[in-house]
Amino acid sequence: MTEAKCEEILVIGDFPDNHPEQGLRDLAAIRPGADWEYISLGTQGPDFYRDLFFGGYLATMQRARQHIAQKLADSPPGRRFAIIGRGLGGLVALWAAADNRTAPIQCVVSISSTPNLDYLKDKHPHYGWPADEVKKALLDWDVSYKVPRIGSRAVLLIHSDNDSEIRANWAEEFFLLATGVSKWPERWDYHRIPGLPHVWPGSLGEPCREALSYTKQWVDQYLDDTAVVPSR
Repeated sequence: MTEAKCEEILVIGDFPDNHPEQGLRDLAAIRPGADWEYISLGTQGPDFYRDLFFGGYLATMQRARQHIAQKLADSPPGRRFAIIGRGLGGLVALWAAADNRTAPIQCVVSISSTPNLDYLKDKHPHYGWPADEVKKALLDWDVSYKVPRIGSRAVLLIHSDNDSEIRANWAEEFFLLATGVSKWPERWDYHRIPGLPHVWPGSLGEPCREALSYTKQWVDQYLDDTAVVPSR
């Protein structure tokens, strides 16, 4: 097996995933020769219309977490992974690192994402939001509390200066928190890109190309780093 085939890039789309090809092949192509897989969160969960939060968002994202965990468990010895996610795919990417503490994940890139799902309450104000159940689920999905489990994996956060879906201050606050509690703060970075759209168009403009450039630099730097010692 060649060195290139020992590398795999997992790209996780946003939810709902109505345009799965937009910009995603560009993300996967940042590392020529590496294997890659696109993981779709789908256009809707199995019970999206009956129960938007539990049957839609949570069920969909949980399936993606389980799929990644199984893929990592089945990977051959010596294989190294980079995980890149956009939107809610970025939250799944962070959870993949926290869930699989000893897996060979070298680096994570989370683009236009959030460390939690609190923003959904504003996005869907007409949902019932049963207080006790929702409070527990939101806490369970807040990756801010699991930063130590990410260990020494290199994490890059990229956000727009004016994201139409997820506010930039959530990413900034998460970055400050993470670099405050992580044992490896030097392996975290954050870039705020003016004009970066939340949904990437088919023809990528300069802000998207800038995000691709930062992502490529990060993956090139850390996917080769075999000295990573995951948190135990």
